[in-house]
Amino acid sequence: MIDIVIPTMKDINEIESLVNEAWRTAGCKVQVMATCQKVSAACNRNRSLDISSSDPLIMIDDDLENFQEGWAAALVQVLEEHPKCVMVSPQLADPSGGPGYMMGGCQVKRTGVTAARLKELPTACIAIRRNDIRFDEHFIGSGFEDNDYCRQLCQLYPDAEFLVCHDVWIVHRNEKKKQHGEYWDHNKAYFEKKWGEKR
Repeated sequence: MIDIVIPTMKDINEIESLVNEAWRTAGCKVQVMATCQKVSAACNRNRSLDISSSDPLIMIDDDLENFQEGWAAALVQVLEEHPKCVMVSPQLADPSGGPGYMMGGCQVKRTGVTAARLKELPTACIAIRRNDIRFDEHFIGSGFEDNDYCRQLCQLYPDAEFLVCHDVWIVHRNEKKKQHGEYWDHNKAYFEKKWGEKR
């Protein structure tokens, strides 16, 4: 069974429809859990790691919708077929159905699997292999904690592949909760102190 975990500040009743849709369309045996903690994205993501036990596991944001049938099974299959892949994402779409924001130098395609050229992916919807890396809780609000996690993966696994499964398109509303103003300034400065400028 694959764990699907939702790191979120929202109450469980606010994401009930998301939980049901993710479970119903997964295409494989899954259990869906949510953190529902009023803390930073990094803290909620670490809580997601703590309450899940499957390997691999899937992590999804609370602002996703329009899941394709079999989406989770397709992501897990990519990991199974690509031993060096440490993270796989679907092609994110915007609410109009067009290509959504994807970092990492990703291509936009309708089918197939491609590599993120810069070896990083947004963590809005990912399947990952279980490892000992944690999200850095010095990042406040949200933003840059996903870039940092990808950098840590590259440090631990120099040959790591970050792949996009274009056969799966999922709408990401990209609400960017607690990502602007003081949060952005603090997180950007902390990231650059730790890693240098973002690619």
